[in-house]
Amino acid sequence: MIWGIGLFIIAVALLFFFWFFPVFFNGIPWQPTDMKRVRRMLEMAEVKPDEVVYDLGCGDGRIIICAAREFGARAVGVELNPWLYFLALVKVWVKGLSRRVKVIFGNLHQVDLKEADVVTIFLYSHVNDLLQEKFQRELKPGARIVSYVWVLKNWKPVAVDSEHDLYLYVKNGAGW
Repeated sequence: MIWGIGLFIIAVALLFFFWFFPVFFNGIPWQPTDMKRVRRMLEMAEVKPDEVVYDLGCGDGRIIICAAREFGARAVGVELNPWLYFLALVKVWVKGLSRRVKVIFGNLHQVDLKEADVVTIFLYSHVNDLLQEKFQRELKPGARIVSYVWVLKNWKPVAVDSEHDLYLYVKNGAGW
């Protein structure tokens, strides 16, 4: 009995240090975006049916689910936290969206964004800074990025929603 409890405590400690702990230093702690802002982000990006929406750090999947259900988009969420990844997968499955929505367990810096029409982000400014070169390199002309709270350094948004703290960027042929 004591060995079983000891093994359980060790397993929980390993889970914490190898899954949870790194997320707070290499990723972003989960802060769910309210649904009013989710819809506004997708409206600002003018998401059209069958466009591809990527949500980097998708949390529980609310943006990708909304993009598919309400805007007719195909959507991809990327999540590093295993618990949130699993939660997003379950929500997508329960809502019957598995054919339109994909959830990737992984690091958002390693996901190819070439097919993205729209990218949504609610990340810290230092993470946004790291992603700008990736956006420049991988996103096609006409791709849109909607950022909640944090601006993309040295890029001028084409639209700002001050009420909801949202910034829209559109890639033109030469850049942003």
